[in-house]
Amino acid sequence: MRITYDELDRSIQDLAERLHNAGLKAGDCVGLHDRSGCRYIALNYAVWRCGGCIVPVATELAPEEKQEICRQIALDYVLSPSDETAFVEPFRRGKDAAIAENVALAPIRSPRDHPPGFDSFQAAFIRFTSGTTGNSKGVVLSHQTIEERIHAANEALRIGPEDRVLWLLPMAYHFAVSIVSYLTFGATMVMPANHLAAAVAAACQEHRATLIYASPTHWAWLADYPHASPLPSLRLAISTTTSLDREVARRFHRRYRLPLTQALGIIEVGLPCINLDFAAEKDESVGRVLPAYQLRMEDIGLGGSLREIWFRGKGFLDAYYHPWRPRNEILLDGWFRTGDVGELDADGCLFLRGRRTDVISVMGMKFFPQEVEAVLTAHPAVAEASVFAHRNRHNVEIPYARVVAKAGVNRDGLASELRRWCGQKLASYKVPEKIDLTDALRRTASGKVLHRETVGGKP
Repeated sequence: MRITYDELDRSIQDLAERLHNAGLKAGDCVGLHDRSGCRYIALNYAVWRCGGCIVPVATELAPEEKQEICRQIALDYVLSPSDETAFVEPFRRGKDAAIAENVALAPIRSPRDHPPGFDSFQAAFIRFTSGTTGNSKGVVLSHQTIEERIHAANEALRIGPEDRVLWLLPMAYHFAVSIVSYLTFGATMVMPANHLAAAVAAACQEHRATLIYASPTHWAWLADYPHASPLPSLRLAISTTTSLDREVARRFHRRYRLPLTQALGIIEVGLPCINLDFAAEKDESVGRVLPAYQLRMEDIGLGGSLREIWFRGKGFLDAYYHPWRPRNEILLDGWFRTGDVGELDADGCLFLRGRRTDVISVMGMKFFPQEVEAVLTAHPAVAEASVFAHRNRHNVEIPYARVVAKAGVNRDGLASELRRWCGQKLASYKVPEKIDLTDALRRTASGKVLHRETVGGKP
């Protein structure tokens, strides 16, 4: 199916009129619960055209997680496939209104009100953070903030009508810079039949894609695709959401003759770094800070060149919704403290090394879990690993690990073997005291590995 900008605009206008007739008005908050695609885009923009605020409710979430969004944010409606509104039942305040084929607007009553100050600006978007560092918070963005950050990013990306963007990420987590930017600057968006390597490569060839914005998992699939051939139309292959494995980056570069470009996206900030100038030789870096931003590196006592990362610039969040904190209480003299730790090289390229809260301190000796994870995943039996701090019965912090074994590997004795492996390659205080073999690592809804324990203190 192909849809032009004129057809999209007419669809948005039709949906906006239907939403207005169903009772949606300016200032209402709408939970958008739908799968990625053209319809998702049209529904999002239709709510905005009515003056409403979008709160993404990812379809991948469990019903309880969806209901928690309804509790934490004062939603007026949920916009959803008609047969998938069961999760709003505890909050329903009336009958659903049919908006389009298999699309319903469900009126709901949240158990809370908007915090004081929420109505002082035109909120466009409230999205929960990934929750990697504690309780997830709703990040509030106004229309002006979104406009500022897409222009800041496009100073570097230079997206325009000649671009054809192959889209692979979930729109519930990636919209306010990426999708809005592509549509604002007139690019064509291409959505493949599925996200497997064969479909992605075929869509890229058929539509002569110029840009792909995807996760490291997508790039790993493409890097290992046995029928790969060069993609001459592609000018940018951008990796985001989490750190990119060096070997994946190098396999992709060899196979497609194009380096992977890492970008640093932060929901509170926007897209402050993109590795446009050094992608080929510094594939582990997120590059230099973009012209619209300033970077500050604060010493937090980790030694060497490691520093905590702060940013300042336009397009930063307007507030945290719960607990309510407006921008002027979050920023320190305009600076946002990311909680990320990294280092700069001589070319001004930024390398991320972990989260400040991830640092494990064993009797005052500090290290990042990523260092131990790299050793574990170098073992031929290990597919994935996550290392985190655990406090023992003496209240001393020690490293624990979760490990996913490769398919077909005999797990008997593997934990002990991995501890010996780590002992040969790491200082003794970095060796995980316990290694838990699991079928999958715990992740946030947006796919980031959790570097902390589960509820109850068990790994």
